[in-house]
Amino acid sequence: MSSRIWQYRNQTQSTPLLLAVFGSSACPCCKGGPALSITDRKDESDDRKYSQYIKVMRCESCGWWFASHDQWDSSCGSSPDRAVRILSATGAALHTFSPGPDEHQLALLEREIQSHLLGQGSSTAWGVLEDITKGVFREFGYNARVTARSKDGGIDVIVDHDEHGDVYAQVKHTKNKVGVRVLRELIGTMAINGATNSLLVTSSKFTRGVTKEQFLAAHRGFVVELVDGGRLLASLNLAYRLNPPTVTEIMAVAKPTVELVRDEVDI
Repeated sequence: MSSRIWQYRNQTQSTPLLLAVFGSSACPCCKGGPALSITDRKDESDDRKYSQYIKVMRCESCGWWFASHDQWDSSCGSSPDRAVRILSATGAALHTFSPGPDEHQLALLEREIQSHLLGQGSSTAWGVLEDITKGVFREFGYNARVTARSKDGGIDVIVDHDEHGDVYAQVKHTKNKVGVRVLRELIGTMAINGATNSLLVTSSKFTRGVTKEQFLAAHRGFVVELVDGGRLLASLNLAYRLNPPTVTEIMAVAKPTVELVRDEVDI
């Protein structure tokens, strides 16, 4: 299966910049300003064999955020009291591509998605979800457009992708789990239009059969990425700064990818 499309692409790939940030906790944009504040962290350790430390920092002034993933592994053949350490990081400036949605509409959509993840609530903000899905794609670094709602053939947003051409996104704003029938209809639309990649986005969850059908479709040349309400909420928060970024949100759509350190160290 190809790489994920629903992923924050506008992350810095500058190793010197990231090393400077994590060495000083200073924002590269607001030089001389206040230090970056830690908005969330997650520490896990399995005795002395494996540990990981994930930290998210944000600039209170300009919105730049940074995340680091520090892994220590002594279970893969290292010498006693030694571990392989891998430190990866990433960072990005948020809210740079589009003016953003109306705050009232965004808050309404957030509440409905939270309810849909529990199988509850109404679905009044379906039009808002389509527009904001387009906005998230733009924040991720793509050109995207909403289709005419009366003539979309089941497709709600079209993404202009450098490698895959037109990528279709179907958006389902519902408290009900999205099942295999919807996925098969999307694959049929892909086949008719000669598309190879698409996304199925929902404010709720997917049934168990969808993942199996997704796997079978990929072997037939039709790649469908699934985006459930959890990833959708994470994306909204990152793209529109509803709240400071959390570890869960960063790891869902903007994993640290730039390797800063790989070494064997004492533990």
